[in-house]
Amino acid sequence: MAIGCTLSSLTHPPNFNYIICFPPNTSPSGPLFFWAYIFYLSKILEFGDTLLIILTNSIQRLTFLHIYHHATVLIMCYLWLHTSQSLFPVALITNALVHLVMYTYYLLCAMGVRPKWKRLVTNIQIVQFVFSFAISGLMLYHHFTSSGCSGIWGWCFNAVFNASLLALFVDFHAKSYANRKKMMMGPGPKDKGL
Repeated sequence: MAIGCTLSSLTHPPNFNYIICFPPNTSPSGPLFFWAYIFYLSKILEFGDTLLIILTNSIQRLTFLHIYHHATVLIMCYLWLHTSQSLFPVALITNALVHLVMYTYYLLCAMGVRPKWKRLVTNIQIVQFVFSFAISGLMLYHHFTSSGCSGIWGWCFNAVFNASLLALFVDFHAKSYANRKKMMMGPGPKDKGL
């Protein structure tokens, strides 16, 4: 998906700004929207991840972040298509690349290899959301200084969703890795009863 959308982004649009800001009333057709539809279908398949967790009786692994992400990202992808949302090619490419790294990590774990870069997966996810806000600034500039960008209301939903995911991933990072750092450093003065 990432390769297909990247190639379509480089060869299909009339100019680079098209990737950032579709003209108003853009029809959801053509190579970029084909990849958006494939991405949407892949998000339906990701529910299989949740099903596997339930079938393996590992329900304690079902966190709010997991359920919220899988349920809401489906709505987000639908809006990409339904509103011909500007900026989705960038989001699709970055998200597909992040998932490639994440699922490579999970595959290695399933094969009995414990990569030492679990924290990197979470860091990349956080960088993805920060990047989405930075590139959104460019899209908003085009929206307000030209004739507008297609799918701005879909983008608004996406921005709120990304902000909530950023907060949840930062919280997950803090809880997961701050505790490990404390354990690696040993007990502090308070812990020693001093």
